[in-house]
Amino acid sequence: MRLPPSFTQAAETVRALCRDAWQTGMLRAFNGNASLRLPPPDDDLLCITASGTAKGRLTPADFCLADVTDGTVLNGGRVSTETAMHLALYRAMPTVRAVLHTHPANLLALSLAAEEDNFLNMPLFEAQMWAPKLAFAPKQAPGSDALAQSVADAARSLDAADPGAVWMAGHGLCCFGTKPQDVLAMSEELEHLAGIRLRVLAARNGKEGEHP
Repeated sequence: MRLPPSFTQAAETVRALCRDAWQTGMLRAFNGNASLRLPPPDDDLLCITASGTAKGRLTPADFCLADVTDGTVLNGGRVSTETAMHLALYRAMPTVRAVLHTHPANLLALSLAAEEDNFLNMPLFEAQMWAPKLAFAPKQAPGSDALAQSVADAARSLDAADPGAVWMAGHGLCCFGTKPQDVLAMSEELEHLAGIRLRVLAARNGKEGEHP
């Protein structure tokens, strides 16, 4: 098919988003994925990273064009395994323009060390500001329709937070919003808070392990 002119710009925007996420440690090697809904009159289409691509080193060939309505892949190679999750978010919230899925190290570590639905509960201004924008989805098989639906349902519970985020139990983080730069900032904010919480837990555990 003939690609819409806006696809090239969308691919460059997603490439820059993934590069920045890689440089800040939010993405590593082949993990994670990102997408951008094209602007009108092509807003029934999305640009999404292809499966098995190194997100910090994307090339023009590493993007797919898909139909938001039915998920049909219109151009590109093998689409991301998490495409269903991206589509579910775009369908559930028409104002969403960008989605970024990452596997942040601090958040993953914290999810193993604390109760996931309460792991950013701290008496800090930043935690009180950002934690309410984070919802939680139960553990589901990666790439499954069940996971996609769980993420969309959790996102809707945030009352159209922009940007917003969903933590997928045993999996990773999905941030969404109207601006690509904001979904990355949301990811970084939550990962930073997770790092602080891990330090607090480590300090507490150290004191508990001391002998009189």
